[in-house]
Amino acid sequence: MNGLYLACLLASWAGVTVLDVRWRLALGVPARRSRRTAALVVGAGVVLFLAWDLVAIAAGYYGRGAPDLMVRIELLPHLPLEEVVFVTFLCHLTLVVDALVRRVRAPREHPTTSATTRRPPTTTTRAAVEA
Repeated sequence: MNGLYLACLLASWAGVTVLDVRWRLALGVPARRSRRTAALVVGAGVVLFLAWDLVAIAAGYYGRGAPDLMVRIELLPHLPLEEVVFVTFLCHLTLVVDALVRRVRAPREHPTTSATTRRPPTTTTRAAVEA
């Protein structure tokens, strides 16, 4: 079955993306600056891992995978399309898991009070208000 590996990668990535957007974890956050930062982190990870792959290919550590499961599109010799998709998925998944762990470990506030509504008590007197 040609393309089965790529189909599994894309299906997994779609699931992670749905969770990311639903829970606003990494690329799904509403703030534009945070999305840009997350995209830059994913991009930097992809560049790093692909550079690592190219060094390993040049050293002869990598060969072809199971051709009956792959689409047989090579971007470079011994660098299949699936590898680029996998590395990008891995970087996105890492950001989502990191954001999820941070959210779970963050201290929780009481649901009736939030940081914006809590104010320290004021001690103004009538004389101070009239002055």
